[in-house]
Amino acid sequence: MRSAAAALLALALAACADLPPPQDPAKPAALAAFSAAYGLAEAWPRMAPKIARDSLPRLEDAIHADIDADALPDAARAAAHARVPALLPRGRSALAAALRDFDARAFARDAEAVYAEAFDTGDLRAMAAFYDSPAGRKLSALSATLVAESRRPGAGDVLAAHFDADERARIEAFWASPAGRRMNATAEQVREGLHDRFVARSAPAVTAIARELATAAEAGAPGS
Repeated sequence: MRSAAAALLALALAACADLPPPQDPAKPAALAAFSAAYGLAEAWPRMAPKIARDSLPRLEDAIHADIDADALPDAARAAAHARVPALLPRGRSALAAALRDFDARAFARDAEAVYAEAFDTGDLRAMAAFYDSPAGRKLSALSATLVAESRRPGAGDVLAAHFDADERARIEAFWASPAGRRMNATAEQVREGLHDRFVARSAPAVTAIARELATAAEAGAPGS
């Protein structure tokens, strides 16, 4: 009897080991504070054009796949495939418009899920505190500008052109903090997580636009 009870206990412990750890009850509030301070919902309209541009290879592949799936004579299929490049600017514009119409809060929820996986409650609180400060809000607002300027040859210290000495000191102190270091260390992980969710969320729009452009290519419509 004791051996049977021990076996049942071992099975129960093994089952518990496979369960995810319980979530910190304070984490949702910390995540919401970070999302508001970082402006995750407000980021979507700024990101939509870039996501549309980055989605062009997916869109182009989907157009060609639609053409291949249609019953066409070989010559007509080849002609339709040849028209696809000229239609891509039209597709990019349509995709950017479709992405702009997405619910920004839905995007924020996707992004919040990625950040929740990458950071603990303490990190999220520290990140929220920084990005809710004047220096943090300014850094977030200028992020796209700073990235673009940093890519220029001989860019040097791009912060110096936009921030005074006190602001730079506060930014550098945050990046040197445990939360700031983890934010830098997980940047690629976060980007990949966001990308995967963007791909899933934009898939219906890509499919619909690909079908429209495949039909235009098969009809001989010129690009625009």
